[in-house]
Amino acid sequence: MNRKQRQEAVDSLSHKIAASSAGFLVDFQGLNVEASKNLRRQIRKAGSELKVTKNTLLRIASQQTDFEPLKDAFVGPTAVVFVKDNPVPVIKVLNKFIKDNPALSVRIKAGVLNRKLLSTQEIEMLANLPSREVLLGQLVGLLSAPARSLVSVLAEIPRKFLRVLNAIAEAQQPK
Repeated sequence: MNRKQRQEAVDSLSHKIAASSAGFLVDFQGLNVEASKNLRRQIRKAGSELKVTKNTLLRIASQQTDFEPLKDAFVGPTAVVFVKDNPVPVIKVLNKFIKDNPALSVRIKAGVLNRKLLSTQEIEMLANLPSREVLLGQLVGLLSAPARSLVSVLAEIPRKFLRVLNAIAEAQQPK
């Protein structure tokens, strides 16, 4: 790779980093061509891109960017996942791929979200999050619970009044 090609590669990586809201480093050692194509296809469907690159080029491209906290993880065979929007579907895809292929030694090395380095526990938590629709449904349920409670309390007042009237009417009826 000559100097011009390296500069073009760094520029390309810099543009991808700038367009990303999150990124993850994947150790892809032991990944065969077919599994690699399958993983790339799944990540593309989730709205992201997986790119295998040299660590030195990635280190240069990530300087003074959101990916800079990842610099200590640029060791060994590294693939970068550039996430444009929501990182949760991508993490779910990666996590499912790793669980479905235990014979391959693929693992998530590190991640960054909004310039914050994510620990492996935080990445695991992201992978276990319910879908956006489920979270929105839970939020609607939480927001509507106080209103439901208020309506049932207010509706109980006339019901109690009617029960008292019925009890008085039954007590006054001749037997």
